[in-house]
Amino acid sequence: MRPRCEDKNQSFNETPKKIFWPIIALGLLCFNTMASTTYYVSSKDGLDSNLGTSPTHPWKTIQRVNKSVFSPGDQVLFKSGDSFAGQLVINASGLAGRPISYSSYGNQELPILDGSAGNRGHPVSTISIINHDYLKISNLKIRNFRKKSLKGFSNFDAFGILVQNTGVRDLRGFQFHDLVVEDVFPIRGRNKHKETAFNQVTVTGIRFETSRSISRENAVHTRDIFIHNNLIRRTGRFGIAIRHRPSEDIAARESLKDYDANFIVKDNRCEDVGGSCVLMSGVKRGLLEGNQFIRSGALVEPNLSVNRGSGAWFWRSRDIVAQHNVSVSSRGHNDSSGIHVDYNNQNILVQYNFFYDNEGDGTEILGNNQNIIWRYNVSVGDGKRRTGIRRPEGGKSRHPGKTINISPFAVPFPVPSKDIYIYNNTYVITANTKPEIRITGKKVRIWNNLFVAQKNATLGQKTIFDWCGTPLDMTGNFFVGNVSENFSKLDKRPHFPEINFDENFGGPETLAVELRYAVNEKQVVHPLFPYAKRGIFSHIASIPSVDFFGNPLESATGLVGAGYKKSAP
Repeated sequence: MRPRCEDKNQSFNETPKKIFWPIIALGLLCFNTMASTTYYVSSKDGLDSNLGTSPTHPWKTIQRVNKSVFSPGDQVLFKSGDSFAGQLVINASGLAGRPISYSSYGNQELPILDGSAGNRGHPVSTISIINHDYLKISNLKIRNFRKKSLKGFSNFDAFGILVQNTGVRDLRGFQFHDLVVEDVFPIRGRNKHKETAFNQVTVTGIRFETSRSISRENAVHTRDIFIHNNLIRRTGRFGIAIRHRPSEDIAARESLKDYDANFIVKDNRCEDVGGSCVLMSGVKRGLLEGNQFIRSGALVEPNLSVNRGSGAWFWRSRDIVAQHNVSVSSRGHNDSSGIHVDYNNQNILVQYNFFYDNEGDGTEILGNNQNIIWRYNVSVGDGKRRTGIRRPEGGKSRHPGKTINISPFAVPFPVPSKDIYIYNNTYVITANTKPEIRITGKKVRIWNNLFVAQKNATLGQKTIFDWCGTPLDMTGNFFVGNVSENFSKLDKRPHFPEINFDENFGGPETLAVELRYAVNEKQVVHPLFPYAKRGIFSHIASIPSVDFFGNPLESATGLVGAGYKKSAP
């Protein structure tokens, strides 16, 4: 089936493991010997009339903390095992190498900061940061399930931590780690079945928001952000989100400051959020690494959630790497993939990820993108969404799941993406599912992938394609099981090997192909990710040296699928 290119239809553990990460560039670990003060806060043992500078004479409330203006290098520590009600307003900045830190002391459970626990109405965020930077927040439990209205705050919004750059100056130097952010919901939910209302929902566990620039001269951005080792669960939409709103001024849009920069999201666990676990919108140089995305688009508090979300979602961003992530059981009537490359992106590298049971798409790439590289990933049981079936969240889906979905969808009008590379991935279509294929784009390459349809599964029975004036470069793929000729005939050199896989999936390693089967005659010429070996991507190889399982690639020229296993001697 061939549509027009202009077609508008878009068809564990609680605390994650600790890591050590070189963040000297963020200016957070280069402490010097200038004097600083540590303040202590205990809701059980403190008094706001105390000096607060010792554990034996702590302050009592968040309100007392808010009345103080701290200096670079100062620390504010909340006592473990205690609970604190109200909004923490951070009203001062640190310096490079001397951030202001907010953390905990003691050996009990993490202290709880709950914006929704006050009696005078519930603020939109539990921690508010407006136009301040060089800040470090760690070892706290943050909640904000809003129930009471507060004048000046929208009933539709809620955040755990909200960092706002309103355009006064550049902001930089943030580190948030070892936090638990949970139960973040608004007072009222919007109509999630209407696209406009869906796009207006910004509820987030940890959110960075930069206002749009009026002109190139006054453009500002937020940069050098490191979010790691956090647990984020049960929110109305996002787990972690960063958004630099695009300028309406043409000159400003051409400026690098129309993007937030150097955004690292590493080793976090995000589960049971109503939307996507991570959003990068208006980001230049973003790294998404080693995260776990579990049940995005969840039906937790369904009247207050959007109930639609992918593990991670990129929009209007440039120079992004997503690697070594796990995305499981994303749900929703639209999107809801492991990783979702929306429209208006450039230079996106998605590699070494594991996707399982996401009902949207195995690979989702929308319109007006350029240089999207998707390699060495494993997708199992993705793309199972069916149309015309009543949804758990209400209504019926009009968007069938797909194993590969390259769509021209963009706003305000469709624009086919170009320079798309999908190679050396393994796609497993699980029993009793019939995901579709859609390939609509320019200069699309689909090389050396392994497609496996299990018993009673069918792949590509409905295949939609349009090369938009450029030939599809599809070659050297392996097809196992009931793969429709509608799809396999597009391959210039298809292979149909007799390979048996265990139907009882026991993990990605069960999909490693013996090397004698895995080697094809076509050797891939790897496309370029332009920022490899530079800056926050200093550990990203220009040319990959290992497969999904860590096996060296030099011994497997022409590898098919995401990775191989060596034959028994």
